[in-house]
Amino acid sequence: MDENEGRLGRLKKALYERGIPPRLRRRQALPRHEPQSPETWQHEAPRAAEPAHMKKKMSLGMKFFLGSLIFFIVAVAIVIIVFSGGGNIVSTKNVSIMVTGPVAVPAGEEVSLDVAIENNNTVSLESAELLIEYPSGTRDSRNLEKDLTRSRKSLGTIEPGTIFKEPIRLVFFGQEGDAKDLHLTLEYRTRDSNAIFANEKVYSTHISSSATSLTTDVPSEVIAGQAIEIRITLSSNAQTVTENILTHIEYPFGFSYIGAAPDPSYDNDTWVLGDIAPGGKRTIVIRGVVEGQDGEQKVFRVSSGTPGSKSPEEIGVSYNSSVAETKIARPFLSTVFFIDGEALPEYVIDPEVRKNVDIAWVNNLPTKIINAQIEVKLAGDTLDVSSIDPKNGFFRSSDKVIIWDQGSDENLREIEPGEQGKVSFRFKTKSLFTGVRSLFEEPIITVSVTAGGNRVSGEGVPERIENTIKRVLKVNSAVVFTPRAVFGTGPFVNRGALPPVVEKETTYTIIWTVLNSSNGISRASARAVLPPYVSWLGTVSPQTETMSYNETTREVLWNIGRIAPGAGITKAPREVAFQVSFLPSLSHMGQTPTIVGESLFSGADDFTGVSVERTGKTLNTILNTDPTFIFNQGQVIQKENNGQ
Repeated sequence: MDENEGRLGRLKKALYERGIPPRLRRRQALPRHEPQSPETWQHEAPRAAEPAHMKKKMSLGMKFFLGSLIFFIVAVAIVIIVFSGGGNIVSTKNVSIMVTGPVAVPAGEEVSLDVAIENNNTVSLESAELLIEYPSGTRDSRNLEKDLTRSRKSLGTIEPGTIFKEPIRLVFFGQEGDAKDLHLTLEYRTRDSNAIFANEKVYSTHISSSATSLTTDVPSEVIAGQAIEIRITLSSNAQTVTENILTHIEYPFGFSYIGAAPDPSYDNDTWVLGDIAPGGKRTIVIRGVVEGQDGEQKVFRVSSGTPGSKSPEEIGVSYNSSVAETKIARPFLSTVFFIDGEALPEYVIDPEVRKNVDIAWVNNLPTKIINAQIEVKLAGDTLDVSSIDPKNGFFRSSDKVIIWDQGSDENLREIEPGEQGKVSFRFKTKSLFTGVRSLFEEPIITVSVTAGGNRVSGEGVPERIENTIKRVLKVNSAVVFTPRAVFGTGPFVNRGALPPVVEKETTYTIIWTVLNSSNGISRASARAVLPPYVSWLGTVSPQTETMSYNETTREVLWNIGRIAPGAGITKAPREVAFQVSFLPSLSHMGQTPTIVGESLFSGADDFTGVSVERTGKTLNTILNTDPTFIFNQGQVIQKENNGQ
């Protein structure tokens, strides 16, 4: 048996043996007594000595800690000494800025502020400068047109223990309640130092009253489509002249401007009212039409102030603002305007085309309307008065008014709640080519419809009600496009025989002419296709006109561009001529073949925004517009032996 195995066996046997193994029984038992503490710390037993390397490590850590603590205490002491004063060291706490002034100021009046700077240091404040940042709406009291934003003033040296005083005179503008904060900064140096010290102070006040008062008056309710007045009133509250007042209004969607007194200075919403003396007043009256749905709120916003430095059309400093609201109310006797069955806010019509107009009416009241009357007033230079044809109405030609009442329409005698009906008339415009060398520039026709009557109130007393709507009819320009073919006239000399001979070339001059009456026409062009037996010769007159030919599609294109109003009336017409060659074949004999297919003119009316198209006739060998042409010269003939 292995020696190690013998030992393990003996240990195992001893482990499981009953009683205490003999080897263990030889060990001494621990004494059974309580340990005694020393009576005093002086009698404390000496502790075991620590290893030398531990002593060294604790010593270095303690030294680092003590060194850091001492450095921190010294730094704090230096900071306290520097900023608490003492010796010749300056402290910002010993410099104070004091501002004396009112806590509330009226806008537009001079304000006096006293600035005092006190130096309680033992050294001088050198190169001292006072920087002031002003709130918006601050003006120089000596020049109210000068806008103050910031200023810097050199104060020189402020000696120790002295107070430097600086008066400030200025004028605040703004709305009542606006806060006004002045930011003051004192910058200075000290002797033998490059550092710049700074002290700050904020002076706060507010506007107690505006330089002007602003009111805006509009009706509390308006009828859609009915003209209303907006009255804006500005009154001066200042003790001095309020200069260069600018007023601006924001219109709601659906408002159409008609006019104002006085006229606006910019667009239709901004007025320069100039200076207003103390106690003075300015009034603006604006007229316009409001469109909208029943019950819809419309808001007008008005503001006044002085122009901005960047744009004289915009308010730079606001004095006050005003908001006025009105509500769209359903008309008691409402009307709807139709032209050829369409109800639109604005119409475009062609000249000399008869139009059918219907005016539908309805009683929106819970009570009946009696003695109703509908009037239609027409106006416009291009209106053909002789064409006005009312149905069951009376046309008063002296002022171009059509009237329907109970005498001409029995339905208007009494209109029950919710009852509806209509009246009708027809009209057309004059020719826009008057022949008198004058223009109808951007022509319109206005139609104003007024429906009124008496409603019976709860007490049975009639009350007059009335409603007016207005529609504008823009008239398209009259454009005439004329294509023609000639042989013996025109800018080119043509060759060949008349009448044309089979298999012999004959050339023709094609002339396209455009007349235009009242409105500018943009992006205009004309085009046509040549038959396969006709050739494009490339000669164009005048050469300033732009023409092209596509050999694949055989299309001739005249790129006209813009046509001015009055072309052919007060100005020369737009015209171009080009040459083509016709080579007839046997199949053409005895016929008058087409030499240019149907032509098409197109463009856009600058005034109405409507596309304009005109179709030109097909041109053949019968030259009706050539004074040298004989009628029998149009048919193609076969060449005879004698050369005819």
